[in-house]
Amino acid sequence: METERPLHILLADDERLTLEILGTVLEAHGFQVHLSTTPVDAIASIERERFDAVVTDVVFDGRSAGEEILAATRKLQPQAICLLMTGYPRVDAAVQAMKVGAVDYLQKPVEPKVLAATIQRAVSEKRLAKEELPFQDLVDILSGLVAKSIERVDPYTAGHGERTRRYCRLVAEDFGLDAKTVERLELAAIAHDYGKIFLDDLGFLTKQGALSPRERMEMKRHPLVGAERLGAHPQLAEVVQFVAEHHERWDGTGYPFRIKGREISRPGRILCVVEVFDSLTTRRSYKNAWSLQKTIDYFESQAGRAFDPEILDTFLRLLEAHGASWLEAPKADLTAAGLLVPAERGELPSPPRIAAGTIGSGILTQQA
Repeated sequence: METERPLHILLADDERLTLEILGTVLEAHGFQVHLSTTPVDAIASIERERFDAVVTDVVFDGRSAGEEILAATRKLQPQAICLLMTGYPRVDAAVQAMKVGAVDYLQKPVEPKVLAATIQRAVSEKRLAKEELPFQDLVDILSGLVAKSIERVDPYTAGHGERTRRYCRLVAEDFGLDAKTVERLELAAIAHDYGKIFLDDLGFLTKQGALSPRERMEMKRHPLVGAERLGAHPQLAEVVQFVAEHHERWDGTGYPFRIKGREISRPGRILCVVEVFDSLTTRRSYKNAWSLQKTIDYFESQAGRAFDPEILDTFLRLLEAHGASWLEAPKADLTAAGLLVPAERGELPSPPRIAAGTIGSGILTQQA
């Protein structure tokens, strides 16, 4: 299978330090980046090279020249998406620049991880808009989209959407759900945390320790925000519903709508159980992974309370067959993301090196 080429990004800003910081982070995320500090250089680059995205400041040396860069992009490279960075999001220049082709803007100072996620999302959405694809292909494409957006903002969720997708499919097929519903459930499983990248404050996603009441309220917005951001396309109606429902609870204590029992769709109830399982058994910035037995004990205590007993019975039966391998899967994904130390991966640490001149003194120096 041919490896997907890296996205080619043009960054234009008259602040050299800002460009270098953003460029370094984007390159670390796999983008190919070209930097321009003047509108003239940016437009020359657009005439010379092909870009997937053009990201530009609005104001250059006191002049609203970002509009010129966007106009050149729209004329010469209509396939490229355009994003604005601006310290003045409410001024007329920003509004006018949006009119000449920008799909979104980010207020400066721009968080590099948010920029990376925004670029990937916008490029993927543009590709989806112009292609007629089988629904299962849309599922596969969105899987990559989420992996390169929410998982970059919160690396501890690496693989969470794809694992949730696989387990949901097994549960749904065990219940005999039709193929169309299973496809929609898979897509919802991948996209269930999509709303997180649109929250006002993303810093708490990797916070060490418990969330504050304000942060918890902000986090609770993500199912509804994600459902709204997925849009109103008729083919996505069920997907949007399942995403909105994934934090609802059987006894009505969930959110955002506090619906209960069979008011929650069966796919929504399946996604609820599976999402909680993978969250509990995965290490996050604020907690260690739970053991299989601790997780099973928790689910059994919540049957008929948080979770549909019928779905929970099926899921626990699947855990008997797959539990051990399912608990190992997050470790592999977190290791690939560089978030597990050797001891957590089950490896022995490297032996310490003895610094020159310290033999006999009892002093050892371990190099990282």
